[in-house]
Amino acid sequence: MGVAILLERAIPGAKASIRGHIERGDRIARAIQDRFGIREPRQWRAKHLRWALERWTSGLSAGSRYDYWRTARALASALGRWPDWEPHLRGPWQRQGRGGRPAKLARAGTRAPGANPGRDSARY
Repeated sequence: MGVAILLERAIPGAKASIRGHIERGDRIARAIQDRFGIREPRQWRAKHLRWALERWTSGLSAGSRYDYWRTARALASALGRWPDWEPHLRGPWQRQGRGGRPAKLARAGTRAPGANPGRDSARY
């Protein structure tokens, strides 16, 4: 089963974003085939995607590496291996605390203690 079929079935969303994942997935598949001689994504192991993220994307910008990580995550999920492979695919290509939606949003009207100490101390 090819990368395109795997990703088309696994990724919901706009056709443009699915097409981007498929294009990146095809590039990853070609790189893995050239390096390891493995043609079928079902034969991949975590080490193959780790190599692609670590070495093959090393010359790309941080944003592009993040996009490839997202595609690798989608591929691992489509193969049914994401929970097992997730710890092996962590690395600097992930956006760690930069951008994206925050894990938790503060409730309106609340402020973290000490967020503005000068202002709080002026009241007392």
